[in-house]
Amino acid sequence: MFRISFVLCSLAALSGCQTVQETGSSSPYAETTLSETDVGLDESALYDPLAIVGELGEAEDSPRLQPGHSDSSPAVLSETELTSFDRSIWGEISRQFALPQIRDSKYAELHRKRLTHADGFFSEFLAKSEVYLPYVWQEVQRRGLPAEIALLPYVESAYSPWAVSPMGAVGMWQIMPGTARVLDLDLGQTCDQRRDIVHSTRAALDYLQQMHAKFDDWLLAIAAYNAGPGRIDRAIRENKRAGKPTDFWSLRLPRETRRYVPRLLVTRDLILDAKSNNIALPNISSDIGFKTVSLEAPMEVSLVQELSGLPLADIRKYNPCIRSWITPAQTPYQLVLPASHVQSFATKLVSVSVRDYVRTRPYKVQTGDTLSEIAARTGASVTELMMLNGMQNARIVAGRTIRVPSTSENITRQLARMELGNAYGETMRYRVRAGDSLWKIAQRFRTTVTAIRKLNSTSNLIRPGEYLTVPVN
Repeated sequence: MFRISFVLCSLAALSGCQTVQETGSSSPYAETTLSETDVGLDESALYDPLAIVGELGEAEDSPRLQPGHSDSSPAVLSETELTSFDRSIWGEISRQFALPQIRDSKYAELHRKRLTHADGFFSEFLAKSEVYLPYVWQEVQRRGLPAEIALLPYVESAYSPWAVSPMGAVGMWQIMPGTARVLDLDLGQTCDQRRDIVHSTRAALDYLQQMHAKFDDWLLAIAAYNAGPGRIDRAIRENKRAGKPTDFWSLRLPRETRRYVPRLLVTRDLILDAKSNNIALPNISSDIGFKTVSLEAPMEVSLVQELSGLPLADIRKYNPCIRSWITPAQTPYQLVLPASHVQSFATKLVSVSVRDYVRTRPYKVQTGDTLSEIAARTGASVTELMMLNGMQNARIVAGRTIRVPSTSENITRQLARMELGNAYGETMRYRVRAGDSLWKIAQRFRTTVTAIRKLNSTSNLIRPGEYLTVPVN
């Protein structure tokens, strides 16, 4: 029997270092991201049965500034002098920008044109982070990192927890499967923590700090996040042998990495110069708009809907790692909800028995049935069916009655549709030209034919003049 409790959590990152094999980079995202580290997450949360909700980010104080981070904050303004920009999250972030200016870079100018090619585009681009940026910004501040680091997920994924690169990097920080396992991120069927805002942010920031400790230069640390530290080391050695400078701008690096750092700096500069560029920055509060409730057992998502009063899309937005009809099997699971809905959810949850977190119905196994076939029909996974029935393996016997979820199929189907819509991060409408093919379009936008076909439910046959939804990487 599980007991019900709520969590007041204090998150503190613990880091260690272990060398692992560096992988190559060819993806538009940072597929080599997080390749040489071994860090753990402090799971020692304070469990208090009287506490209603969990507050994210209440960690012990950290130094405000790390070596190499120059304090560029202006003099404190009076209340009457503060503008709406100063009071916004953009004002907070911009006062702590610390990275150097862009040197002559063709990639910087190209990215600037891309972000400002249409009125309102950059504002919409920034607005996608509304739910996640305040938490990331809090963690960046707590660790004393340059404020630009909070903008890095814009470069990686347009701040989309569901972004997937052609090479398999996932989440707003774009972490590869092998790296995720080194970082102790769970890739289970019911939860991929590369999508989880807290776990993925912890891993990414730990790694960036380690890269800064290694190179003592934030631009090189950010470049290492993209290309891997081994590639940066080799470039530095080459320049030293040739008697050349070893700063980022002087190194011979892969084209993607030479693009990567200027992209971040351009994003920063456009925020700083929003007024002169006629950019209306989206109104995003610096307050974290969500809290957590601790679930002592997996709960079907349809019950979360009933207790919270939230639509499925919102539950998924606040819990982007959920991939199935049931919350993750890791217990206690920290269910994230809008702050405005937590109290009501917690009050209703008390009246629900843990054994009723998942509603099931009996199913009599037929001759020829396999557990995988039953799973496919019900929208559950084999692992989930085994969990529901206390099975040690997937063998079933005709005539035996097992329990299957009552509500899984519809939820799973809806999540799959949402998955398709969010998997490729930022997209744009593209009008097919004469002579175009899906392969040519994929090459032009640095994506895959498969991604374009999935987004448009199309075959390889396309016609000039028709519009396609295309991932923009």
